[in-house]
Amino acid sequence: MTTRTDVIRLVQGTYYDGIDAGDMARAVSALHPDVDWSHTQVWSHHGFERGEASGCRGRQAVFDLLSARVTELAQAQITHRIEDMIFADGRGAFLGYVEGPGGARKPFMVWFELTGGLIGRYTLRPI
Repeated sequence: MTTRTDVIRLVQGTYYDGIDAGDMARAVSALHPDVDWSHTQVWSHHGFERGEASGCRGRQAVFDLLSARVTELAQAQITHRIEDMIFADGRGAFLGYVEGPGGARKPFMVWFELTGGLIGRYTLRPI
């Protein structure tokens, strides 16, 4: 049975820490092959502005999108952190933030569902 601690390890330790390290293969290893992934920009940088959500279907599509942004993410010097999470019956939500240089923070929330122990649905929106 997957616990809240397991989910935090999966999302923070694999997905977010992978993105923040520029290791997109590691990051997407947290995603189910058929993931339904939706993300609205939280931290504006390199022409990526807060606005409409972008969506991908499948781990490979997310990998391609993230891999195309490795340089920009490294230059932005942002990190992702989970602040609080609820989790039950394979689904949940959490509050988090993106932190940039100088300690500035931008909050976001995520709805997620697990499929086979991996993230099967991921919906991020800034707050």
